[in-house]
Amino acid sequence: MNNQNTTGYKQVLVEISETRDVFGKLDDFFRKADENISNDPDDPRGGIGLFPGLDRLMLLIPCVIDRLEDDMSGLKDGANVEPITQGLHAIKTGINSVLTYYNFDDVGKAVNLLSSAALDIDKLVNLKDLPLVRFFKDLNRIAPDFHILLSSFEGFHENRRTRPKELEPDQSWSPECWLDYYLEQARLEEPLIAMVDAEGLSEASLEKGMELMINEGENRDKMNKKLFESYNLMKNRDAAFNEECPHDFLDIAEIPEAKDDENDDDYDVTAIDLQYYEEEDEPTEPWAGSLPELQNWNEHKFESDSSFDDSGFSRQNFRDDPVYQLLNPFVLDVFKCLKDDHLFRAKERDEESGEDRMRSPLDHYLIILSLKIQARIASCGVMAESVGHEASRKGVYMFAMECLERFADAIERFSQKHLYRLAREARNIKNQIAGI
Repeated sequence: MNNQNTTGYKQVLVEISETRDVFGKLDDFFRKADENISNDPDDPRGGIGLFPGLDRLMLLIPCVIDRLEDDMSGLKDGANVEPITQGLHAIKTGINSVLTYYNFDDVGKAVNLLSSAALDIDKLVNLKDLPLVRFFKDLNRIAPDFHILLSSFEGFHENRRTRPKELEPDQSWSPECWLDYYLEQARLEEPLIAMVDAEGLSEASLEKGMELMINEGENRDKMNKKLFESYNLMKNRDAAFNEECPHDFLDIAEIPEAKDDENDDDYDVTAIDLQYYEEEDEPTEPWAGSLPELQNWNEHKFESDSSFDDSGFSRQNFRDDPVYQLLNPFVLDVFKCLKDDHLFRAKERDEESGEDRMRSPLDHYLIILSLKIQARIASCGVMAESVGHEASRKGVYMFAMECLERFADAIERFSQKHLYRLAREARNIKNQIAGI
């Protein structure tokens, strides 16, 4: 073996060793996490679990490295080892992305690392005249699992970006503190509300908020499409993979399309009534007498049903809330009025110029304000029970009053004379809530 090839050989061995070390850190992390969970009697989990894609990579990556090491003796003199070291480096980067997620809870950096790793692998497997071809075939086989894992991380990242942090209920919060929380939550959830709060209520701020809302909707659609594709990829790979023999997964020519075992259309579905009736006195099956649990079932069933008191598990139906009852007919009226107005204007536009029928930013703003109140009223009972007093409910009522005032102000600011009736009704309900 000449000096040049010896140098390349050593480079690959060093990269293999470093890749094993990084993988060992990840493997140790999961092992220790599982041990800590199993030693904690208060932890109901059976283990930390693995994300889709990662579950298979944890078994396949050691196989890929072992096979590369076995093939090293076939490295030809003067072979370009750079693609091999790049492939190993990509695997290391992918592993480090998972460690970054778990050790630092930095999903943004994890996405960047994993995206870089997946992109590098995709580029490598499409190169020509590659040395140790089996290694790159193995890379090509595990590449989809990196993409499946990347889809999960991207979903987590998008969730954290668009959703408010989970609230830690604080019994010391006043209704005013709860109002601040609900307003901040609304800004985080709704680009239209956030833009109006940041720049003031104007045609420009509503249009900017609307544009942001549309962009977020398009991004969600893209994400959902990607998740659907990822699901189909997982389904096919899961069906072909046997964790007892991961090497076999690397050697199959291609991943077949997974087919359902049964076709529901081939079977007649019959409804079965599982209710037990006292008057029925069917003969006991011979085998049932040997099972005390079955033999005594009916005897204990009715006794248990009559003695169980579930009053502690019930909570007030949000539809019984007096503010919800005030708001519900108003919100329905808002939707009907805006719908009729939109259809009328859309018909006029069709007849004149055929312009887009999308609702105006103002209409969307009014709808969001209406829906946001209802959503908060529907969920405030759970929060009130959690903290043990009514401050959160009173905060929701204050939030409802704030949204109703914004609703009326927007109608008057833009001189929507056909909606003045709704503005008056909004302020009337606001005054009624203040007296509750």
